[in-house]
Amino acid sequence: KYCTGKTEYVLPDKTRIDCLTQDYAIEFDFAKKWAEAVGQSLYYAEVLQKNPGIVLISENGEKDQKFIKRLNSIAEKFGITVWIIKPEELKK
Repeated sequence: KYCTGKTEYVLPDKTRIDCLTQDYAIEFDFAKKWAEAVGQSLYYAEVLQKNPGIVLISENGEKDQKFIKRLNSIAEKFGITVWIIKPEELKK
């Protein structure tokens, strides 16, 4: 539902982009793995000359706010588009 492009797109180095659209290379990850998602989204975007994006899955409401704040501060600096969703939204 949240990927309108290709899912699990494989790069020549065998890394996998969770969602590749015309404009974005998007990494999906849980809030506590925000830093890993930053690196992956930037790398994938650079390789394919796309915009970096992260769909951050917030499982723990208020507890995840610290991770969301950290991500947003880095995302703003490096031009990463961020979407925040809850796990149940993935199942719809």
